[in-house]
Parts: sequence; structure tokens; C-alpha cells
Amino acid sequence: MDKYAVLGAKKLLSLARTKIRLAEDAATQECRPAPLPLVSILSGNDVRGVAEAKKYREELARNPDISDAKSMASTVLQCMDIIEGVKYKYEPPEYTSSIGEAGMRSIEEKAKSQSAPVNILLMAKTVPERGISLFVGENPPSGAIFLSGVPTSLAPFIAYAFSSDYFSEDRRLRNIVSFMGRRTLIVNAVHYSLGEFGAKLIDVS
Repeated sequence: MDKYAVLGAKKLLSLARTKIRLAEDAATQECRPAPLPLVSILSGNDVRGVAEAKKYREELARNPDISDAKSMASTVLQCMDIIEGVKYKYEPPEYTSSIGEAGMRSIEEKAKSQSAPVNILLMAKTVPERGISLFVGENPPSGAIFLSGVPTSLAPFIAYAFSSDYFSEDRRLRNIVSFMGRRTLIVNAVHYSLGEFGAKLIDVS
């Protein structure tokens, strides 16, 4: 088990708590989307409101089986989903996903037509020659699609991928490659977790 991924998972649990508190301060009641898709897919729980998200995050924090890699990865993806689901009233646009469902369908269709992967560039500035590249971080490189300034904004795309025959099978990701550039605790946790769910991992840090 990657110790930095474990530390990143703990940091995401803490970040989720902060984002929920800020959502409460902004009088946010509903999650977007509702129910939270990754939480539903990975746990079967139906989380629709901020109060429910707060309660569920507390459950995740009380019972984090971080000694089990798959359980830790599930916690990471669900925390990402919670963060993205509650922050829409106060977060700047550049720190939310720039790609909606129609854009994701377009990316999937293009990847299928090329029999190519989607490359997730986690603060990685080198764009692979093959595939469609989604960039997370500041100052996106030429040839990549800017997704967001923060890695938690991958949550909507990962939720979409789990519903796609091209990007997943039996809750295992495929045709997705994660490139880790600048290493941070959260980036490391997201990268490692994508690998636990089947994505190919490349470390370019």
C-alpha cells in the first residue's frame, strides 16, 4: 500500500468536511447531482442533500479500512464525489469540472472511433501522442482539454466512465490512463485509487 495515498485519503476526508461546512455556510441544501453517483455506485447509499452528505462522510471517517487498498480507493472516490456535489454555490468555475455529460459523450465517441484511451493528466504537462487528454491543474498544456484546476473535479468523469461500456466493465476502469505529474498527497491518492479500479498508471513526477 502506498503510504502517501493513505495520507492523501485522510486529507480528502478532512477536505470533504471543510467543503460541507462551507456549503452549510452558503445555505446549500441539495447535492448536485442527486443522488451522488459515485457514492451510489460504490456503496449503494442514496445521498441527495448536504445533511446526508455530512452524515455519510462521518461514516466514512469512522470506518476507514485504509489497510485494504480497494476500500481506501473507494473512500477516495466517494470523498471526491461528496466534495464536488456540495461545493457548487461557492467554488470558482475553474475549480469545477468544465465538461458536462454531453462533452463526456463526445469524448467517449471520439475515443471509440480512434480505439484510443482517455489520458488523465494530473498536473502532468506532457501530452501523450495517442488518446484524448484531460488536464487537471494550472496552465494546461497545448493539446489537452482543461478539465479543472483541482483533482476532485474528476469525479463526474469517473462516474460517467463507470456507466460506459468503453471505459469500464464490472466496475473496472479500462481505456483510461492516469499520468501523475506534480506529486501532492491528494493527487497521489486520486492516481493510486484510479489504479485500484483498473486504470493504467504512469508516474511522470
